[in-house]
Amino acid sequence: MSRYQKWMLVTILIGLLIPQFATQTVVASAHTSKNATKSQSTTRSEKAEKVIYLTFDDGPTAHTMQLLDILDKYDAKATFFMLGPHMEQYQTATKRIVKEGNGLGLHGVTHVVKKFYNSPFSAYKEMRDANESLYEVAGVRTSLVRTPYGSKPYMKQGYRDVMLNQGGFHLWDWNVDSLDWKYKKDHQRVYKNIMSQVNSVEKRGTAPVVLMHDQPATLKVLPLVLETLKKDGYTFKILSKQNHPVNFWNDER
Repeated sequence: MSRYQKWMLVTILIGLLIPQFATQTVVASAHTSKNATKSQSTTRSEKAEKVIYLTFDDGPTAHTMQLLDILDKYDAKATFFMLGPHMEQYQTATKRIVKEGNGLGLHGVTHVVKKFYNSPFSAYKEMRDANESLYEVAGVRTSLVRTPYGSKPYMKQGYRDVMLNQGGFHLWDWNVDSLDWKYKKDHQRVYKNIMSQVNSVEKRGTAPVVLMHDQPATLKVLPLVLETLKKDGYTFKILSKQNHPVNFWNDER
């Protein structure tokens, strides 16, 4: 084969390979770009998500079924810190709370300061007994607890050591107080309390944990609260042992 023929053969081969290589490069580049866009989109979505935790104390009650109906209407879940005797009295409501995937917490047995905080062991025993009530009624247990009237000033180090270390519980308070227990007839004030505090907490980059109560007065304002929060882009999630506990002692055990 002459030098000229060899040169022609090489030229033809190069001409055949260049388009194929270019196509593969474009496809690979497009695939990489698509993955990068997807990754950025996922990250942006996670950062943009606004999460809020609604919590209800003192239940279940004769009004819990109505409360759950309202939550269902707005496709919202909440965490219920329940009293042992109430779970036993309102078993249908307790079972529905569990069945519908709401968060489960304990609020003790007596809700009486002198009895609950009589000693570190008395506080722990009330939560343990409430957990047994939950298990007997619904077949589940939980490690989340909220002590009556909040953890300060009563749940000092010794109390927490027994409750959290020996008992294996996780202590929760709140960072948004609706004051629904105080302004039972002033629904607009309760609404403003919630929204102003939620906005303040959110600006600090913290997820709001809202304290409310399982009572008739709260049901009057709850639909408006849920409607506003949904319009503001909040996602309603439940508390679990995977969350870092929000409490007044900053005790993350």
